[in-house]
Amino acid sequence: MCHYFDIVGSGEVLILQLLVLSSIIVSIIIWIKLYLQNGLEKELWTYAPPIVFWIVFGTLDILVTAKGTFLDPYREGNPLARFIFVESGYLGPVIASILWISLWAGIVLLINKAKINGAAFFSLAIFWSLAVGHLFGFSSWFIPMCTISENYRLFFSEVPRVIKIILVGMVIAIFQYSGVKKIN
Repeated sequence: MCHYFDIVGSGEVLILQLLVLSSIIVSIIIWIKLYLQNGLEKELWTYAPPIVFWIVFGTLDILVTAKGTFLDPYREGNPLARFIFVESGYLGPVIASILWISLWAGIVLLINKAKINGAAFFSLAIFWSLAVGHLFGFSSWFIPMCTISENYRLFFSEVPRVIKIILVGMVIAIFQYSGVKKIN
């Protein structure tokens, strides 16, 4: 399943990747401002580890996905992203990036604004699940990390992939959350 030793494309693919990268940077800036405007500075610091991991692997994932799905959006494994790629054409990866970041950053913002019981744990679980999912997604394209994707695919192969991602994200969140509770 892995296809590439490199991430960056050339020509039109590189232009698309630069547009994707720009949209990610702008989205991150907008969401940081929204969190700060809503008095969630402390929460941002608490969520920083999975957010950074999500940014790194989410960016790598969508950049190599833009390269891999260029002119063939049906190569995308995520059905929602594939739908956006097909419906949006060339700018599909840009639109998918903005929507994906906004969906999850918005859900976590709402959870924290509403002061839902367990908001910190749920937020960490969401962000860690996103980070892990993008690690697996990136590794499914990138040959040097292909063993990660293969081992993930084989681990409890009867369990749907999304469930495995959520479970791994929750386990990591439990460890971080227990450390955060000890500090507070």
